[in-house]
Amino acid sequence: MKHEAQERGYEDLYYGFLGYPVSQTADITFCKATLVPAGEDQIPHIEQARRIVRRFNELYAPVLVEPQILVGERLEGLDGGSKMSKSLGNAICLDASPEDVRTQIRRAKTDPARIHKSDPGHPEICTIYGYHCIFRKEDSDNIRERCMQGSIGCAACKAKVTEAIEEVLEPIRERREHYKHRTKDIDDILMTGTAKARKAARQTMGEVREAMGIDYFHRPLR
Repeated sequence: MKHEAQERGYEDLYYGFLGYPVSQTADITFCKATLVPAGEDQIPHIEQARRIVRRFNELYAPVLVEPQILVGERLEGLDGGSKMSKSLGNAICLDASPEDVRTQIRRAKTDPARIHKSDPGHPEICTIYGYHCIFRKEDSDNIRERCMQGSIGCAACKAKVTEAIEEVLEPIRERREHYKHRTKDIDDILMTGTAKARKAARQTMGEVREAMGIDYFHRPLR
């Protein structure tokens, strides 16, 4: 959180930063989520959510579910300086065109020590090798060896990653195109999901109010 504030140039931490873990906990617990997919940078936030849940359950009643985190793989930004983030301008967006993907990958930072194709590389400091480990796991060891031996150049290495990323993005593009002119279908999906979320929220909040003894408007009159 402090790192993000520094990146954005904020000198003071407002409640949007300080209260984020509590707001996130509410988002997770209202639907009694048991597993939260997130990046490793979210581990402290999820642990804070677990602490809040445990404390509530200890004080009142075991109403809320203590969530677990499913840590996803972290993608380094194309600039090689930090995690991939749209706000930092170092990310490949899901709606990127094939040409955009090729251009962005070509510009991605690699091993600065490699001047010529035959120069031995250092995969551990190469952004593109990190992408190989995620999108081309089965061939990543081979790429590592060839890079260290100087038998594959950065351009060829980037081309392989581009192809692998395209395999991921192409079905997403097809789905986006399918719904592009089906706005009513999109509205229906959103409204159905909203109705389910509201139903879950009402049930959870009813249990929370009852546990805290503040369900005034739901108690029978005496």
